[in-house]
Amino acid sequence: MLTSAIAFVSQGFWMLMLFDCIRNEPKGSNWMWLLIMLNFPGAVIYFVARKLPYLNLPVPSFFKRWTMKDALWNAEAGVVNIGKSHQYVTLGNVLMEMDNVDRALEAYRSAIEKEPGNTHALWGCATIEMQRQNFAAARTSLEDLLDRDSEYKRGEASLLYGKCLYELQQWSVAKEHLDFDVKRWSHSESFLLLAKIALDRDGDKVAAKSYLTTMLARLKASPRYNYRKNRDLIRSAENLLKTLN
Repeated sequence: MLTSAIAFVSQGFWMLMLFDCIRNEPKGSNWMWLLIMLNFPGAVIYFVARKLPYLNLPVPSFFKRWTMKDALWNAEAGVVNIGKSHQYVTLGNVLMEMDNVDRALEAYRSAIEKEPGNTHALWGCATIEMQRQNFAAARTSLEDLLDRDSEYKRGEASLLYGKCLYELQQWSVAKEHLDFDVKRWSHSESFLLLAKIALDRDGDKVAAKSYLTTMLARLKASPRYNYRKNRDLIRSAENLLKTLN
């Protein structure tokens, strides 16, 4: 009975990976031959190499606390022994990794008190406030950050600022910034937000469709790993396009 159940599950897993390979891998890919020749072991290899990196599976908090206890110990020691803005940012980063956002926010704010222009601390505060949907506070931190470093994290701060303006329904300012963002950084999510603004503010289906088709065309022309990484975003754009056609 147990043997039959294991065989059924392993065969189902193999078929699932085979279907994923047919749908997502380019023609002529060696992955298909690997799956056919090795069956279940090939499916495991395919899952680890091709699926797992894009799943972003959540790590349990207790596991993070256990694996990062030494990092937390060192970060807390740095705050006590040195206590400069850098040490508080390091502590905040460790606490963020451990999902302790309340203490992380305190650490980032302490870093800003020590050094008001600390871009890493401003970024930490902004990301936490965005998670909490405290968009006004996030906007303040992001504007200060971008005034000091407009290219922070290779444009990630620019994208987050556009998302913040969108959530605040500051349509004109958001559109102006997102237009700049797509020209400077070509963020796919900025195209999607511009399409939504065109619909929500102006009811302009033609402009919305143009943003979406441009976004999808650029993603399809990008490296395969980037296309797979943005699959959820692609699905959202395709669903929105269906409502416009």
